[in-house]
Amino acid sequence: MKKYRVFFVFLLLLFIPYICSLALIATAYNALVLHADDIFRTLIGALTGGFILYAMKATIQRPLDLIGDQIRQPFLKQFVRFFSIQRRLKFKIANLLLDIVLSGIATILIRVLIDKSIIMNQLAGYFLIIMFFSTALGAYVEYDHLSVDSPNH
Repeated sequence: MKKYRVFFVFLLLLFIPYICSLALIATAYNALVLHADDIFRTLIGALTGGFILYAMKATIQRPLDLIGDQIRQPFLKQFVRFFSIQRRLKFKIANLLLDIVLSGIATILIRVLIDKSIIMNQLAGYFLIIMFFSTALGAYVEYDHLSVDSPNH
């Protein structure tokens, strides 16, 4: 698979949905929690969001492995491996901690940058639409390589 195509599929299938997942977690937290700006509650929200993100990564292991098999560039291969949870314990812990930190940052950014009425009314829908179209386009572009019964594997 060519370098630009791997990057395009990675962007559509993994990176954009990951960012949208962070934004959805932050939006849900800020919409549902009273006094969301309290530091203790933000830490609890970040912890919860980090575990949700980590659990979601289990569902993308097979496509991730298939994409990883196609990559020849070392930097891109390591970047894709970041999303893998099938690694040594220290990498799993580092991955979880990064998810927690990113969830906390996303929670604070959404709260600071976007008005509360928008957060509570329509923001989650926008992130879901972006995530849906991104994964649909990524799957369409690389269906043959990501299919389990593909002749390529």
